[in-house]
Amino acid sequence: MTQSETKYNRLMEKAEELFIELGYKSVSMDQIAEAAGISKMTIYKYFSSKEELFLNILQSIGDRSFIYIEDQMKKIDGTIEKIDFLLHFNIEYSKQFSLTFYKDIMDNPYIIDRLMKEKKRMSKIIFEDIIRNGVERGEIREVDEAFMANMLITLIDSISKNFFEKITCRKELEDFTEKFYDFLKYGLLGGKGAK
Repeated sequence: MTQSETKYNRLMEKAEELFIELGYKSVSMDQIAEAAGISKMTIYKYFSSKEELFLNILQSIGDRSFIYIEDQMKKIDGTIEKIDFLLHFNIEYSKQFSLTFYKDIMDNPYIIDRLMKEKKRMSKIIFEDIIRNGVERGEIREVDEAFMANMLITLIDSISKNFFEKITCRKELEDFTEKFYDFLKYGLLGGKGAK
């Protein structure tokens, strides 16, 4: 690994830690440079702005979680089990991010727009896989996978935008997530396999 790659990796690691803990608004480029042990000018060699750096951090976080989810889904057979895995993953994964982190994302229309586009793309792949496997296993009635995945994504998008603006504590976030996945499990399965 070259010195430049080492600096870049350290920059990304430290910036991610600071953004997760303090949110987007509270972190300065000076803080990031100091934490990474590099000059502020070095940051600007890689990123034109704090916003661009933050978007790259969000992309990196999203890519890592998507790879992990895809890998775990291959090991799980049943539709309900897959949905349960997603529920528990999302609750546990969300605990590492401060509420300030979420609120700062929701307060920035450009960032939320970019993030939601990527989240929709990843969610579509995951939901289509769950639906396809569920239909093949006879656990979900015959449906158009792409249409159903798009409907779920539209629902999540709409609910999330309204919900996250009002969120005041982590418990609300967890309760919302659990209720949504219960709806997904028993609504999608239409009572099939529901216990």
